[in-house]
Amino acid sequence: MADFNTHILGATVVVSLGATCCTKLLDLGMTDGLMLTVAGLVGGVLPDIDLKQSQPSRFLFSLLGLIAAFAWLFANIPAYSGLELWIGAALVYLLIRFPLWWLFHTVTVHRGILHSLIAALMMGVLLSAVAWQFLNTSELQSWLLGIFMTLGYLIHLTLDEIYSVDFSGVKVRRSFGSALKPMDFDQIPASCLVLFITGMAWFWTASYDVAWQQWQSLYTDWRTALLPAWL
Repeated sequence: MADFNTHILGATVVVSLGATCCTKLLDLGMTDGLMLTVAGLVGGVLPDIDLKQSQPSRFLFSLLGLIAAFAWLFANIPAYSGLELWIGAALVYLLIRFPLWWLFHTVTVHRGILHSLIAALMMGVLLSAVAWQFLNTSELQSWLLGIFMTLGYLIHLTLDEIYSVDFSGVKVRRSFGSALKPMDFDQIPASCLVLFITGMAWFWTASYDVAWQQWQSLYTDWRTALLPAWL
């Protein structure tokens, strides 16, 4: 499998290029382009969240804990004092970073269900639904965020498969085929759960018909947007 730095570099190159193209083609703001890049980068390390001692796992659970803590803090400002708010936020962070992290790793296996194409789809649909329901994005923005999450996820899986091949020795390692698989046929219940979560999240996503109409209304000629004037 590829290491953490390789995953970060691979995701950065591809998603930043994609975000730049979308920003120019659709005349998006700088914040929108940055959000797309971040979504792709998170997707680029997310499959390794099930590796207990991995940097992505610790990083992502710490990030999730911080997001949840601040969300709780700002949602409860009218109800509690400043000290109570910070104590509560700290407890939310610690709960997610340690007990939830431990529980997650007791029920998951590395290169299991999270290393699959249906997991990549699930993460994209989940982010699209969250963006539409809670982040006040447009239909197009919410779907673009989900697409970039899935794109980053697929980059991770592809790099893991590439690194499963020893090109110098012209041989395939035993891990080949364990990353870029449609679903985990050794964990059918878990695979069915991923499909169920994806289907449920789909009902909370924005209208893709409206998103497509917004794309068409914003889209500019790719030559004008991406090529210098002298070409």
